[in-house]
Amino acid sequence: MFEEELLAGKWVHLTEIDPDEDAAVEAAWTQNPSYRLLMEYDKPRGWTAAEIKKHYETHLKDSDEHRNEFHFGIRANTNNRLVGVFTIPQVAWTNRTLLFRIGFGDVCDLQNWGSEAFKLALGYMFDELNMHLVTIHVPQFCREMVEVVEEAGLTLTARRREVVFYNGRHWAALNFSMLHPEWLARKDGE
Repeated sequence: MFEEELLAGKWVHLTEIDPDEDAAVEAAWTQNPSYRLLMEYDKPRGWTAAEIKKHYETHLKDSDEHRNEFHFGIRANTNNRLVGVFTIPQVAWTNRTLLFRIGFGDVCDLQNWGSEAFKLALGYMFDELNMHLVTIHVPQFCREMVEVVEEAGLTLTARRREVVFYNGRHWAALNFSMLHPEWLARKDGE
């Protein structure tokens, strides 16, 4: 159904975020502190649906005006259910670099569809936006996400020691990156 599209794979596809429809779903995910830390949300508590809706309305408007940030929903192909979020909160167009985030509401969805979601996201960032370097920050305690990031071919480029507080202790923030030539080699190897 979606195989030939840039933003679609066999199991999941990327869509626009719909602040009205998606806010309640993501608000429920933000009740989990690991999701909030992974997405680098600035509140130390879960967000309400109204807060998520306002957040996206503001950021989508900014994206339309400045084209320096992008927000996508990750949806299951079988039922179009929102299973995750892919955001690019900052693009340095002059340097062709960006920071991105991917979060899933359920660890099972990450394990089932994380690899394909990363492949779609990397394809968008390198093939569509023509980036040279893309980077994601992952808290060390998010082991499942670390595994998916490494499987996607990103390289650990920095470890910021004890900057993330979670579950009564401090953890490292791991920075993973991929360069455009690495993406091309990985894509050609498939």
